Amino acid sequence: MDLQEYLQEAAITDSIEDDTEAIRLALLGIAGEASEIVSEAKKWSRDKGPMRGLESRVSEELGDLLWYIASLARRLNLNLNTVAADNLVKTKSLWSSNLPPISTYDDHKHEEQKLPRQFTIKFQEDLSGDVPKVSMIAQGPLRERVDAERERKGRNTCVPGQLGDPLDDNAASDDSYRYHDVIHLGHAVILGWSPVLRSLIGAKRKSVGDFDRVQDGARAIAIEEGLAAFAYNYMEENDFAPDAFDWELFKHARRTVRGLEVESQPFVAWKEAYTQAFTVLPNLRDNRGGVVECDLDTRELQLVE
Repeated sequence: MDLQEYLQEAAITDSIEDDTEAIRLALLGIAGEASEIVSEAKKWSRDKGPMRGLESRVSEELGDLLWYIASLARRLNLNLNTVAADNLVKTKSLWSSNLPPISTYDDHKHEEQKLPRQFTIKFQEDLSGDVPKVSMIAQGPLRERVDAERERKGRNTCVPGQLGDPLDDNAASDDSYRYHDVIHLGHAVILGWSPVLRSLIGAKRKSVGDFDRVQDGARAIAIEEGLAAFAYNYMEENDFAPDAFDWELFKHARRTVRGLEVESQPFVAWKEAYTQAFTVLPNLRDNRGGVVECDLDTRELQLVE
Protein backbone atom coordinates (compact mmCIF):
# COMPACT_ATOMS: atom_id res chain seq x y z
CA MET A 1 0.00 0.00 0.00
CA ASP A 2 1.42 3.40 -0.85
CA LEU A 3 1.27 6.23 1.66
CA GLN A 4 -1.42 8.27 -0.07
CA GLU A 5 -3.66 5.22 -0.31
CA TYR A 6 -3.14 4.70 3.42
CA LEU A 7 -4.12 8.32 4.07
CA GLN A 8 -7.37 7.88 2.17
CA GLU A 9 -8.20 4.60 3.94
CA ALA A 10 -7.38 6.11 7.35
CA ALA A 11 -9.82 8.95 6.62
CA ILE A 12 -12.69 6.47 6.92
CA THR A 13 -11.99 6.12 10.65
CA ASP A 14 -11.33 9.82 11.19
CA SER A 15 -14.72 11.12 12.23
CA ILE A 16 -13.79 14.53 13.67
CA GLU A 17 -15.53 17.20 11.61
CA ASP A 18 -13.87 20.37 12.90
CA ASP A 19 -10.49 20.78 11.20
CA THR A 20 -8.94 22.85 13.97
CA GLU A 21 -9.86 20.26 16.59
CA ALA A 22 -8.69 17.45 14.33
CA ILE A 23 -5.28 19.09 13.87
CA ARG A 24 -4.94 19.64 17.61
CA LEU A 25 -5.77 16.01 18.38
CA ALA A 26 -3.48 14.76 15.63
CA LEU A 27 -0.56 16.70 17.10
CA LEU A 28 -1.32 15.38 20.58
CA GLY A 29 -1.62 11.89 19.16
CA ILE A 30 1.74 12.13 17.40
CA ALA A 31 3.38 13.28 20.64
CA GLY A 32 1.68 10.53 22.62
CA GLU A 33 2.56 7.68 20.27
CA ALA A 34 6.13 8.90 19.93
CA SER A 35 6.44 8.87 23.73
CA GLU A 36 5.20 5.28 23.79
CA ILE A 37 7.97 4.28 21.39
CA VAL A 38 10.51 6.13 23.52
CA SER A 39 9.20 4.22 26.54
CA GLU A 40 9.90 0.93 24.79
CA ALA A 41 13.42 2.11 24.04
CA LYS A 42 13.86 2.99 27.73
CA LYS A 43 12.85 -0.55 28.73
CA TRP A 44 15.33 -1.96 26.23
CA SER A 45 18.12 0.14 27.75
CA ARG A 46 17.07 -0.72 31.32
CA ASP A 47 16.90 -4.45 30.67
CA LYS A 48 20.07 -4.55 28.54
CA GLY A 49 18.20 -5.90 25.54
CA PRO A 50 14.80 -6.16 23.84
CA MET A 51 11.92 -7.67 25.81
CA ARG A 52 9.82 -10.47 24.35
CA GLY A 53 7.21 -9.11 22.00
CA LEU A 54 9.03 -5.83 21.44
CA GLU A 55 8.66 -5.96 17.66
CA SER A 56 4.89 -6.39 17.94
CA ARG A 57 4.47 -3.54 20.43
CA VAL A 58 6.64 -1.15 18.46
CA SER A 59 4.88 -2.11 15.21
CA GLU A 60 1.52 -1.27 16.78
CA GLU A 61 2.77 2.06 18.12
CA LEU A 62 4.26 2.96 14.74
CA GLY A 63 0.94 2.13 13.11
CA ASP A 64 -0.92 4.44 15.49
CA LEU A 65 1.70 7.14 14.88
CA LEU A 66 1.19 6.78 11.14
CA TRP A 67 -2.58 7.16 11.56
CA TYR A 68 -2.18 10.50 13.35
CA ILE A 69 0.39 11.63 10.77
CA ALA A 70 -2.09 10.75 8.00
CA SER A 71 -4.84 12.66 9.80
CA LEU A 72 -2.66 15.74 10.10
CA ALA A 73 -1.46 15.53 6.50
CA ARG A 74 -5.03 15.19 5.17
CA ARG A 75 -6.25 18.23 7.10
CA LEU A 76 -3.31 20.25 5.75
CA ASN A 77 -3.83 18.99 2.19
CA LEU A 78 -0.43 17.30 2.09
CA ASN A 79 0.33 14.32 -0.12
CA LEU A 80 2.21 11.75 1.97
CA ASN A 81 3.96 10.30 -1.09
CA THR A 82 5.29 13.76 -1.91
CA VAL A 83 6.28 14.37 1.72
CA ALA A 84 8.21 11.08 1.77
CA ALA A 85 9.90 11.71 -1.58
CA ASP A 86 10.92 15.26 -0.64
CA ASN A 87 12.34 14.00 2.64
CA LEU A 88 14.53 11.45 0.86
CA VAL A 89 15.86 14.13 -1.47
CA LYS A 90 16.66 16.36 1.51
CA THR A 91 18.30 13.68 3.63
CA LYS A 92 20.40 12.38 0.74
CA SER A 93 21.60 15.92 0.14
CA LEU A 94 22.25 16.66 3.80
CA TRP A 95 24.01 13.43 4.67
CA SER A 96 25.92 12.71 1.47
CA SER A 97 29.62 12.08 2.10
CA ASN A 98 30.54 13.85 -1.14
CA LEU A 99 30.82 17.59 -1.58
CA PRO A 100 28.27 19.06 -3.98
CA PRO A 101 29.49 20.55 -7.27
CA ILE A 102 31.41 23.81 -7.06
CA SER A 103 28.97 26.67 -6.60
CA THR A 104 27.75 28.68 -9.57
CA TYR A 105 27.47 31.94 -7.65
CA ASP A 106 30.06 33.53 -9.94
CA ASP A 107 28.71 32.24 -13.24
CA HIS A 108 28.64 35.66 -14.89
CA LYS A 109 30.83 37.58 -17.35
CA HIS A 110 32.25 40.25 -15.02
CA GLU A 111 35.66 38.83 -14.09
CA GLU A 112 36.53 41.71 -11.77
CA GLN A 113 33.42 40.94 -9.69
CA LYS A 114 34.28 37.30 -9.02
CA LEU A 115 36.05 35.68 -6.10
CA PRO A 116 39.54 34.67 -7.28
CA ARG A 117 39.90 30.94 -7.80
CA GLN A 118 43.30 30.85 -6.10
CA PHE A 119 44.79 33.38 -3.69
CA THR A 120 47.15 33.63 -0.74
CA ILE A 121 46.64 35.52 2.52
CA LYS A 122 49.22 36.27 5.20
CA PHE A 123 48.03 36.60 8.79
CA GLN A 124 50.46 38.95 10.52
CA GLU A 125 50.34 39.50 14.27
CA ASP A 126 51.44 42.78 15.84
CA LEU A 127 52.49 42.66 19.51
CA SER A 128 53.65 46.27 19.79
CA GLY A 129 50.47 47.62 21.40
CA ASP A 130 48.53 46.94 24.57
CA VAL A 131 46.79 43.93 22.98
CA PRO A 132 47.80 41.65 20.10
CA LYS A 133 46.36 42.60 16.71
CA VAL A 134 46.24 40.64 13.49
CA SER A 135 46.23 41.93 9.93
CA MET A 136 45.26 39.98 6.82
CA ILE A 137 47.59 40.85 3.97
CA ALA A 138 46.96 39.69 0.41
CA GLN A 139 49.92 38.17 -1.38
CA GLY A 140 50.71 37.89 -5.07
CA PRO A 141 48.16 38.93 -7.72
CA LEU A 142 45.43 39.67 -5.17
CA ARG A 143 47.47 42.45 -3.55
CA GLU A 144 46.92 44.98 -6.35
CA ARG A 145 43.18 44.31 -6.35
CA VAL A 146 42.97 44.81 -2.59
CA ASP A 147 44.93 48.06 -2.70
CA ALA A 148 42.66 49.42 -5.43
CA GLU A 149 39.60 48.62 -3.32
CA ARG A 150 41.06 50.26 -0.20
CA GLU A 151 41.91 53.36 -2.22
CA ARG A 152 38.40 53.45 -3.69
CA LYS A 153 36.96 53.39 -0.15
CA GLY A 154 39.39 56.08 1.05
CA ARG A 155 41.13 53.68 3.43
CA ASN A 156 44.78 53.88 4.50
CA THR A 157 46.98 51.91 2.06
CA CYS A 158 50.33 52.27 3.83
CA VAL A 159 50.49 48.47 4.22
CA PRO A 160 50.25 47.05 0.69
CA GLY A 161 47.66 44.32 0.35
CA GLN A 162 46.04 44.80 3.78
CA LEU A 163 42.46 43.54 3.88
CA GLY A 164 40.34 45.64 6.21
CA ASP A 165 41.78 46.92 9.47
CA PRO A 166 43.89 45.08 12.07
CA LEU A 167 41.75 43.10 14.52
CA ASP A 168 42.16 42.40 18.19
CA ASP A 169 40.02 39.98 20.19
CA ASN A 170 37.60 42.69 21.38
CA ALA A 171 37.35 40.67 24.58
CA ALA A 172 38.44 40.96 28.21
CA SER A 173 40.77 37.99 27.79
CA ASP A 174 42.98 36.69 25.00
CA ASP A 175 40.83 34.15 23.13
CA SER A 176 42.43 34.43 19.66
CA TYR A 177 39.27 35.73 17.99
CA ARG A 178 41.57 38.08 16.09
CA TYR A 179 42.18 35.13 13.75
CA HIS A 180 38.50 34.53 13.02
CA ASP A 181 38.82 35.81 9.43
CA VAL A 182 40.05 32.35 8.50
CA ILE A 183 36.39 31.31 8.90
CA HIS A 184 35.47 33.65 6.03
CA LEU A 185 38.21 32.03 3.97
CA GLY A 186 36.66 28.64 4.73
CA HIS A 187 33.28 29.91 3.57
CA ALA A 188 34.82 31.19 0.33
CA VAL A 189 36.94 28.13 -0.43
CA ILE A 190 34.38 25.40 0.26
CA LEU A 191 31.03 27.13 -0.23
CA GLY A 192 32.12 29.68 -2.83
CA TRP A 193 30.40 32.27 -0.65
CA SER A 194 31.64 35.13 1.49
CA PRO A 195 30.06 38.59 1.36
CA VAL A 196 32.75 39.73 3.80
CA LEU A 197 35.62 38.69 1.54
CA ARG A 198 33.87 40.11 -1.52
CA SER A 199 33.61 43.47 0.22
CA LEU A 200 37.26 43.46 1.29
CA ILE A 201 38.67 42.68 -2.15
CA GLY A 202 36.16 44.59 -4.29
CA ALA A 203 34.37 41.56 -5.71
CA LYS A 204 30.78 42.59 -5.03
CA ARG A 205 28.55 41.69 -7.98
CA LYS A 206 27.43 45.20 -8.85
CA SER A 207 26.61 44.34 -12.46
CA VAL A 208 24.70 41.13 -11.78
CA GLY A 209 21.00 41.76 -11.23
CA ASP A 210 20.17 42.53 -7.60
CA PHE A 211 23.13 40.56 -6.21
CA ASP A 212 25.02 43.59 -4.90
CA ARG A 213 22.10 44.67 -2.72
CA VAL A 214 20.76 41.29 -1.62
CA GLN A 215 23.60 38.76 -1.70
CA ASP A 216 26.63 41.02 -1.20
CA GLY A 217 25.15 43.96 0.70
CA ALA A 218 25.36 45.15 4.30
CA ARG A 219 22.79 42.66 5.59
CA ALA A 220 24.57 39.68 4.02
CA ILE A 221 27.90 40.91 5.42
CA ALA A 222 26.39 41.27 8.91
CA ILE A 223 24.86 37.80 8.64
CA GLU A 224 28.19 36.23 7.76
CA GLU A 225 29.99 38.07 10.54
CA GLY A 226 27.35 36.95 13.04
CA LEU A 227 27.56 33.38 11.83
CA ALA A 228 31.35 33.42 12.09
CA ALA A 229 31.15 34.71 15.67
CA PHE A 230 28.63 32.04 16.63
CA ALA A 231 30.67 29.28 14.98
CA TYR A 232 33.84 30.51 16.68
CA ASN A 233 32.26 30.45 20.15
CA TYR A 234 30.65 27.08 19.47
CA MET A 235 33.90 25.50 18.31
CA GLU A 236 35.96 27.15 21.05
CA GLU A 237 33.87 25.30 23.64
CA ASN A 238 35.08 22.10 21.95
CA ASP A 239 38.76 23.14 21.85
CA PHE A 240 38.45 23.87 18.12
CA ALA A 241 38.32 20.15 17.35
CA PRO A 242 37.51 20.01 13.60
CA ASP A 243 35.09 17.12 14.10
CA ALA A 244 33.11 19.15 16.66
CA PHE A 245 30.94 20.48 13.84
CA ASP A 246 27.57 18.82 14.35
CA TRP A 247 23.89 18.96 13.45
CA GLU A 248 23.11 21.76 15.91
CA LEU A 249 25.71 24.08 14.41
CA PHE A 250 24.52 23.17 10.93
CA LYS A 251 20.91 23.99 11.80
CA HIS A 252 21.98 27.35 13.17
CA ALA A 253 23.97 28.09 10.02
CA ARG A 254 21.03 27.16 7.79
CA ARG A 255 18.63 29.37 9.76
CA THR A 256 21.10 32.26 9.80
CA VAL A 257 21.63 32.33 6.02
CA ARG A 258 17.98 31.80 5.10
CA GLY A 259 17.19 33.79 1.98
CA LEU A 260 20.80 33.93 0.79
CA GLU A 261 22.25 31.97 -2.12
CA VAL A 262 24.20 29.69 0.22
CA GLU A 263 21.15 28.40 2.14
CA SER A 264 20.88 25.22 0.03
CA GLN A 265 24.43 24.06 0.77
CA PRO A 266 24.28 20.61 2.43
CA PHE A 267 25.63 19.47 5.76
CA VAL A 268 28.80 17.99 4.23
CA ALA A 269 29.77 21.34 2.65
CA TRP A 270 29.37 23.33 5.88
CA LYS A 271 31.18 20.61 7.80
CA GLU A 272 34.12 20.70 5.39
CA ALA A 273 34.25 24.51 5.52
CA TYR A 274 34.52 24.50 9.31
CA THR A 275 36.76 21.43 9.45
CA GLN A 276 39.34 23.16 7.29
CA ALA A 277 38.98 26.59 8.91
CA PHE A 278 39.30 25.23 12.44
CA THR A 279 42.23 23.04 11.48
CA VAL A 280 44.13 26.13 10.32
CA LEU A 281 43.03 28.58 13.03
CA PRO A 282 44.75 26.97 16.07
CA ASN A 283 47.98 26.74 14.08
CA LEU A 284 47.79 30.43 13.20
CA ARG A 285 47.21 31.19 16.88
CA ASP A 286 50.09 29.01 18.08
CA ASN A 287 52.51 30.29 15.40
CA ARG A 288 51.34 33.89 15.91
CA GLY A 289 50.50 34.16 12.25
CA GLY A 290 51.19 32.40 9.00
CA VAL A 291 50.47 32.19 5.29
CA VAL A 292 47.27 30.52 4.08
CA GLU A 293 46.75 29.31 0.53
CA CYS A 294 43.17 29.21 -0.73
CA ASP A 295 42.02 27.23 -3.76
CA LEU A 296 38.35 27.40 -4.73
CA ASP A 297 38.81 24.80 -7.49
CA THR A 298 40.32 22.07 -5.32
CA ARG A 299 38.45 23.43 -2.29
CA GLU A 300 41.48 23.40 -0.06
CA LEU A 301 42.52 25.81 2.68
CA GLN A 302 46.13 25.20 3.74
CA LEU A 303 48.60 26.79 6.11
CA VAL A 304 51.84 26.73 4.11
CA GLU A 305 54.18 28.65 6.41
